[in-house]
Amino acid sequence: MNQSSSNPKVRFKYYGTPGKDFARFDVNSPLPEEVEPTPRYEAHLGLQIFPTLPLIPLFNWAFSGLAKKFGFRSMIGSSLQTWMPANLSRLRPDKFSDEYFVERRLNGFNPGKLKRVAEQEWQYAVRYNTGRYQVEPGGILPEYSEARFILRDRSLHVHSIEYSWKEQVINCFPTDGQYWEDAKYYFRSAEYVFQEIQSHLGRTHMNMDQYAMAFYRNVIKSPIRELLWPHFEGLISIDKKGASLIIGNSGFIPEASALDSNSVDGILAEEIAILNYHWSPARQALPDPIDNNYFDPAALAMWELLEKYVSEFFVNNQQEIQTYWHEIEDMSKDLVAHSIFQPKEKLAINDQKDLQQLCVYILYHCTFFHSWVNNKQYEDGGDIEYAAIGLWDEDDPNYDAKKVEKRHNAQVKLMWTLANVHYNPAIEFAPLPLKKLLWEYRDRIEPGIPLEWIMMSINI
Repeated sequence: MNQSSSNPKVRFKYYGTPGKDFARFDVNSPLPEEVEPTPRYEAHLGLQIFPTLPLIPLFNWAFSGLAKKFGFRSMIGSSLQTWMPANLSRLRPDKFSDEYFVERRLNGFNPGKLKRVAEQEWQYAVRYNTGRYQVEPGGILPEYSEARFILRDRSLHVHSIEYSWKEQVINCFPTDGQYWEDAKYYFRSAEYVFQEIQSHLGRTHMNMDQYAMAFYRNVIKSPIRELLWPHFEGLISIDKKGASLIIGNSGFIPEASALDSNSVDGILAEEIAILNYHWSPARQALPDPIDNNYFDPAALAMWELLEKYVSEFFVNNQQEIQTYWHEIEDMSKDLVAHSIFQPKEKLAINDQKDLQQLCVYILYHCTFFHSWVNNKQYEDGGDIEYAAIGLWDEDDPNYDAKKVEKRHNAQVKLMWTLANVHYNPAIEFAPLPLKKLLWEYRDRIEPGIPLEWIMMSINI
C-alpha cells in the first residue's frame, strides 16, 4: 500500500469548500475499504427490500425466480400501495381523529417539535415555515402551518390550525368539518417535509457525517476509536448513496415533495448550521407532565444511560485517552475547520469533559434518535391517505395524475425500505455494558419505541 492510500486524510476526503459546504464525505471519491458495507449488511438489505422488487430490475436480485413465480410484476401503478404491508395508520380506525392527531405530534416520526407558548388560549404549538422556499407549479405547501394545543389534566387537545396559502391566512377549528380535515392534512404534509430534511437527513445523517469524517481522518490509536467505531458503521456509505437517492435533482425529496432541489439543500444546510454537540434532550423536553408523551421520557432515559456508559468507558481508559490526545486535537481541528456552525470554535474539543459530551451526543443520535425518526417513517408515511410528503392541486393546469401516483408510490416504497432495515440492533450487538444498561432502562424507553428497534448505527 502506498503512502497516500494509507493516509486516512487522503482516503477520507471532504466534499466542497470548508466552512461553506456542510462537512461530509466527498461523494465523488471512492469509498474507503474499511467503511464499505459488509456482506451481512448487503444480505440483510436484500431481504428487507424484497416487497419492492417489481420496481427494481429483477436481474439484480437473487430473488428474481420467486418474484416471477408469484407474479410480482403486476405490482405496478396504483396497485402498489394496496400490495404493500399495512402501516400503523392503516390499522387505526381512528386515524383521522383529533386524538390520533395529538398522539402523533407527541410520539410520531417527527418528535420534539412542540413548543410552550405564553399569553394565548393554547399552551403548546408546532409551527413549520416553508414560505421562503420554492414550490413547483401546482404544488400545495402552505407558506406556514401552525397547530395549537390546549393542556388540560395532563392531556393535550388540539385547539386550532392556522396556515397561510397564497398569502391568505386561514384559521381552522375542530368544528369546521372538511376544512378542518384539510388543514390537518396540509399540516401533516408540511411536517413530513421537515421530518425528512431536518430531523432525519439533517440532524442524524449529515450531522453525524461531520463527526465521522473528523473521526476517521484522525483517530487511530486512541481508545475513542473502539468506543465510536461500531456507531459509525454504514453511515458514510449510506450518506454517499443518499446524495443522489434522497437529495439532488433526482432525489426522493425533490421528486416526491413539492419543493425543488435547491430548497431542499437550503433547509438541510440551515438545520446543520444550528446543531452542535453541546446539547441534551432536556433542552427540548416538555415542561409539563403529559400522560401519553412517550418520546421525552424515552429520550431522557437513553441520554442518561449513555452518560453512564460513556463515563465508565472514560474512567477505564483515561490514561490511554490522554496518551493519544494529539489525535483528538487533530479531530477537533477538522471539526472546526469544516463546520458551518457559528461560532465554529464551539465545536472544538478542549478537554476530556468536552470529548465525553461529544461521545454521548454521537451515540444518542446514531442509536436512539435515528432509530426513532427512521424506523417510525412507515408508521406515518406508509399511508398516502394519512400523510403525503407532496400535495398537488387537481384544479391546477400543471396537475398530472399519473406523475402524482408515481410520486406517492415512491413514497410508500421508500418508507417501507428505510423503516424495515433493522441491521445491528443494539440489544444484540452492543458491548455488554451497554446491553445491560439498555435492559435496565427498558421500562423508561418503552412504550415510546421497542427496545429491539434501537440500532447501533445509521446504516439506512
